[in-house]
Amino acid sequence: MIKAVIFDLDGTLLNREASLTAFINSQYDRLNAFLSHIPRKQFCGRFIELDAQGYVWKDQVYAQLTKEYEVLGISPEELLTDYVENFAVHCQSFPHLIEMLEVLKENSLRLGMITNGRGQFQMGAIQALNIASYFDEILISEWEGLKKPDPALFQKALEKLGVLPEEAVYIGDHPENDVQAAEAVGMLGIWKRNAFWAPGPAGLSIESLAEIPGLIDKLNLAVRPYHSEDLETVVELFYETVHSVNAAHYTAEQLNAWAPMDEKEERIEKWRVSLAQNLSFVAEQKGKVVGFSDLQQDGYLNRLYVHKDHQRQGVAAALLNAAEKEAEKLGLSEITLDASLTAKPFFEKHGYETIRQQTVVRKGIALTNFKMRKTMD
Repeated sequence: MIKAVIFDLDGTLLNREASLTAFINSQYDRLNAFLSHIPRKQFCGRFIELDAQGYVWKDQVYAQLTKEYEVLGISPEELLTDYVENFAVHCQSFPHLIEMLEVLKENSLRLGMITNGRGQFQMGAIQALNIASYFDEILISEWEGLKKPDPALFQKALEKLGVLPEEAVYIGDHPENDVQAAEAVGMLGIWKRNAFWAPGPAGLSIESLAEIPGLIDKLNLAVRPYHSEDLETVVELFYETVHSVNAAHYTAEQLNAWAPMDEKEERIEKWRVSLAQNLSFVAEQKGKVVGFSDLQQDGYLNRLYVHKDHQRQGVAAALLNAAEKEAEKLGLSEITLDASLTAKPFFEKHGYETIRQQTVVRKGIALTNFKMRKTMD
């Protein structure tokens, strides 16, 4: 169960490239009296090159710049002071930052940050992004006396957040200093893809911050055996799913024939027996049942339904995977099923082939579905 999400700052939450570009262009304009003999593009480009993604501190960068371009009238120290005082004004976040943090907090996750850098400078950037209040713990290398990828810094963050390594994920843009360092102490590392660092070993990665809440939900998805006390919950879920999700492909008349409300009590009694006999599973998220499935001993996938509010979140795939593992244990040669128009693309994506299209008549109403199968390797 993931209880905490810990982030890197630069290149993960802060769009450092955009922020640095905005700052250096502003500095060139403000201090043009000293820099006008250098073409803007040349000065700004060289600054970003010497910065080396933040791994070279600016005292060295400005010393090199003033030497290369014979800057007179202003010292490297004065340029550095201008950088320290004005960079925060130009800080830009990656898209979806605030929305993502709000969702994580709404989901009662503890949030932490580990960032290398000078304490006051990094805190200035954090405050400029207006995100400090979202975080339970912020660890900055200068103030902690530790620097990534030192595992002690990651362990300290876990202790401050009050979580175990397996209860936390760390998200960062550097494959070694962020992802591998977090995994070295037992956390799950997630790489924020970028063009600056070659990816490390294959693992979880994201392109956008908007992906994070859904990814955490998937990580917190638990599939367990069905229990008799789940019965009324899964029956209710069945009705809600059919009359909402399947409405995209079937008429109201067909849906009422498929899942008639006046037969709910009768269905509960029938399913009480079949779900107990079959290899039945439920998917839970935050203690709530969000899907269920059951596989007969002969390899027929009798049911697979996902709550209407949890579609396309990996729930169906997790339930199907559980059923397929049971089929392998039983030594079954194939799994067969009858898929609705709604579900057919999902099963095709997971390697099921259509045997034939069928017309099923229920209460005098015709419904289309598809007999499908998958050969077990």
